[in-house]
Amino acid sequence: MLAPQTDEAYRRLRRLILSLELRPGEALVERKLEERIKVSRTPIRAAIQKLAREGLIHRTGRVYSVAPVDLDELNEAFEFRKVLETSAVRLAAARKPNTKELNELLSALEKRLEPEVELEKATDFHLALARLSGNRFLVESLSEVLGRIYRARFLEITSESGVQQAQADHTRLVELVGAGQGEEAARLVEEHLGRSRERLLQSLQRSSQGLILLGGESRPR
Repeated sequence: MLAPQTDEAYRRLRRLILSLELRPGEALVERKLEERIKVSRTPIRAAIQKLAREGLIHRTGRVYSVAPVDLDELNEAFEFRKVLETSAVRLAAARKPNTKELNELLSALEKRLEPEVELEKATDFHLALARLSGNRFLVESLSEVLGRIYRARFLEITSESGVQQAQADHTRLVELVGAGQGEEAARLVEEHLGRSRERLLQSLQRSSQGLILLGGESRPR
């Protein structure tokens, strides 16, 4: 668990990166960040280290900078995510979760929120569903891979149609797992992640925000 000041520095710095206020390739100078996010240098240093582990920041020599999105890494992450989540729902369905566990998952899907909160909610849902598998190593691996693609997913979550489709998929996944239909749930996970990956790649390649994330410049209007 992060100390309060480190957590505050982490949240503020991550938000600047996700919103593209800090762009890919931009060097991170602790003194300037201290002035910008109003947190002392030691927590900022710890926050930078955490964000580097998540892939949002990279280091060249002694210089830290905002990392661009790597498409090869993104594709590998989606492949690994599919392996993890299809396994998770098969195991969860075999365990036959109780009604309380299933209702807790469903209750988190009811309200449309701001994009960053919506993405946090979607991440929490996938991890909570994975926990029903009863395999903590699977959950830890999924948490890591979701963190690695978090920034790219942030771009996708701004699509209203994408959010509605995701919510429908999530609801159906809970129903299938609750009914013990592991193979059907695994097939839906594959379809869900396939749609998500396609929307994401389209957003990255066609939008000005996506071009920036890939390390380029915004297209002229």
